[in-house]
Amino acid sequence: MVIMESDFETQGNKTKRIKVEEESTNRMETLPRDIILNILSGLPISSLVQFRNCKELPKSTHNLNQEVVYGFGFHPTTKEYKVVKIVYIKNSNKGSAVQVFTLGSSAWRSLDKVHHHLVNWPSQQVCVNGRLHWVTWPGRYTRIRSIISFDLADEKFGAVPSPDGNGLSRCNYHLVVLGGCLSAAVYCHYGKLDIWVMEKYGVKESWIKKFNLGNYVPKGFQREMEISYKISRFASKGRFVRVVGLTKDGEFLLEYRSRALVSYDPKSTKAKALVFPGMPKWYRTIVHVGSLNWIDAFTHG
Repeated sequence: MVIMESDFETQGNKTKRIKVEEESTNRMETLPRDIILNILSGLPISSLVQFRNCKELPKSTHNLNQEVVYGFGFHPTTKEYKVVKIVYIKNSNKGSAVQVFTLGSSAWRSLDKVHHHLVNWPSQQVCVNGRLHWVTWPGRYTRIRSIISFDLADEKFGAVPSPDGNGLSRCNYHLVVLGGCLSAAVYCHYGKLDIWVMEKYGVKESWIKKFNLGNYVPKGFQREMEISYKISRFASKGRFVRVVGLTKDGEFLLEYRSRALVSYDPKSTKAKALVFPGMPKWYRTIVHVGSLNWIDAFTHG
């Protein structure tokens, strides 16, 4: 199931903008919006619609000059949901601070530092095989990025093997889960995408380039895309189109600049714009995994 989150809500024939207010300083700290959306994506659909099953987490370490990367996931063996918070202090050589919160516990726990600078763009974290995954920023002396995992059971960071050759050595790719497999969408020239899939988790040789997606441009985006390429190559850096997932019919669901949703058939190479009644102008598409477990079951002893 796919959920479309936006800054608007519809009441009858009227559309009202939802204002996100900062909590007052005497309230407990709430999570950033990106991780809240990830948490909501694991709840039953009734909770998502009514927003009645949300929980505030205890206050954690906070610095004014910080950059934070969040992760949220479920481990199928331990049956635990965990939130991971990685803090980088800007303009500092102190490295990172890692904290973990297990739903059902009462406090955050501190872990060893992670020796990688992880990308904190929205929708960059994916959970596969009981592990969270992020892409690293390029290093000072190399443009190659790595895939870093965090095991939700033993709470250890590790590197995920990449395929040999130039498959994922380029900087412009993002992670996605396709058919339960860790996958990477690599941006090529003029909006084309190469889709790499790790068919057997953790096995380097199981990476294969499984799909090639054409450079479809939604209606009304042509001039915007041309300007992006000429000025900053914005589209080629992965912010123009995002692979959301794969449907049961084998079609890719693509989101363009949070303003257009497209279904792409890799066999026929045909694309179709998806428009639904009441769709807002701006939104973010999230793959929703249904669950029979309510948050209350993990937050009450």
